[in-house]
Amino acid sequence: MPDGARIHGGSSWFVGGVERELRAADGTRLIARVWHEGEGVPLIMCDGLGCDGYIWKYVERRFAGERPLLHLQYRGHGRSEVPRDLDTLRVDVLVDDLARTLDDAGIERAVWLGHSMGVQVALEAYRRLPERVRGLALLCGACERPIDTWHHAAFPDEEAPLGNRVMQRIFDGLSRGVIDNWRTLKPVWQRLMRSGTAYRLAVNGELNPDLVRPDDFRPYLLHLAEMDMRVFARLARDLSEHSARDVLPDIDVPTLVVGGGRDRFAPLWVIEELHAGIPEAELLPLVLASHAAPIEEPRLIERALVRLLERVDG
Repeated sequence: MPDGARIHGGSSWFVGGVERELRAADGTRLIARVWHEGEGVPLIMCDGLGCDGYIWKYVERRFAGERPLLHLQYRGHGRSEVPRDLDTLRVDVLVDDLARTLDDAGIERAVWLGHSMGVQVALEAYRRLPERVRGLALLCGACERPIDTWHHAAFPDEEAPLGNRVMQRIFDGLSRGVIDNWRTLKPVWQRLMRSGTAYRLAVNGELNPDLVRPDDFRPYLLHLAEMDMRVFARLARDLSEHSARDVLPDIDVPTLVVGGGRDRFAPLWVIEELHAGIPEAELLPLVLASHAAPIEEPRLIERALVRLLERVDG
């Protein structure tokens, strides 16, 4: 701002809690928010790619004060620092950062909530840190290679639509182009993300406009406008190769799997396959919800989380 003040234009859902600044193993500055009040097993909220917490707005409102909560802004997201080495933008490094954040907050074990990319993060955490996982809530995300099923058909035995086939063909060059040319692309990208056109395209093309509230979703676009999209592209490249499918049969903690019938990022059949791979997991299919189900159908998800936490606490 003209007076020198810095304003963060992303999510505005951080109400209460304590902000903590810590350093990752490679020195990258990380910002986390911790709500210490409450009893029971804590919740750790793992964002999707390019998100800085907007999706957990209603989860925070429902459970803050009832049990401890923790949310980390991933490296290169929100106010956390962009790492000097972009090759550290990998799922396994995010898990290491989260483990360090748990240590800093004094949390031994938690229920890991993952949305979109956060599903792969939570599953990787179960692989690497099973002793720190008391339960899993996997929302609107694939267990592996999400580019393979992005904008795929409504059923697994149908041919992939043109958009999916084109994305798979151009993904490598597109992501490399963003990384190599971000300085040139940045002004155009920022104008687009801050425009009403971006909001209308996103809501009418990807979400359910009858369920989503503008004030709930706009923070996501504002965050993308400020984000260094080299971070987005480099993490997307790692996600496109990452798989946690082999972890699924070994999961022996209470697990909830949530999918949206209108989700074009992780179609419902992808969610059903994820659910089928985990012994005794609960499936919550939300027929009208999209990829943003936690802000479209918050009450249904809250009730399912209460059931999950009863199993965990019990």
